[in-house]
Amino acid sequence: MKIFCINLTRATERKELFTQQWIEKLQFDIEFFTAFDRRNLDVGEFVFPYDEAKAIERIKRPLSKGEIACATSHCLLLKKALEEGHEEIIVMEDDCTPNGHITPTEVFEKIAQCKREFPHVKVLIMHEHNGEFEAVSMESKAGFNLLSIAPFGFQFVWLHKKAMEILLNDLSTMCYPADWLWTRRFAPMRVVVNLEVPFGKHTGTYTYIGNEARSKKRIFIP
Repeated sequence: MKIFCINLTRATERKELFTQQWIEKLQFDIEFFTAFDRRNLDVGEFVFPYDEAKAIERIKRPLSKGEIACATSHCLLLKKALEEGHEEIIVMEDDCTPNGHITPTEVFEKIAQCKREFPHVKVLIMHEHNGEFEAVSMESKAGFNLLSIAPFGFQFVWLHKKAMEILLNDLSTMCYPADWLWTRRFAPMRVVVNLEVPFGKHTGTYTYIGNEARSKKRIFIP
């Protein structure tokens, strides 16, 4: 199963730390994918057209530049994965750190077990939530929670091909922040699950998305 990590070209320290923690120490085979830089928006470089009025209609507010860049990065990665013919992938962000010693085999076994417990699952969230929003479970089995409300975050996620297609279709409208769709789209379909004991967590140091429209302030890298 292909594992991708989204990383900004200028985020060299993140890439170095991620490489040390996941690739060198834990022996994960991970391909880095170059993220879309929000600075490109300042000179009018939009990969997908952004209609602010349509965004306000859908989510009652505009998207921030960081959210547009984040959604664009995920769209480009999903497009690549689908074009390459992947039936399932793992997507990681470069600010995800491991919770203890984790092996690739453990991760793949948990994904397989999740699919057995919830055969129609399309998304498995494998990171801790960031503390801003609590996940709400409607059913629990063998260490997995079928969610009615999902936490924000895209740090460490397994995606089925169907989820990739839906995410690409919806995110490319530039009307939604990338991780809103866990609750807005996938929870009503009863296909998003999280791990009770997560494999990874957000470092919590800084964000390239920015603080606009966030419920909790974070250190902002412009």
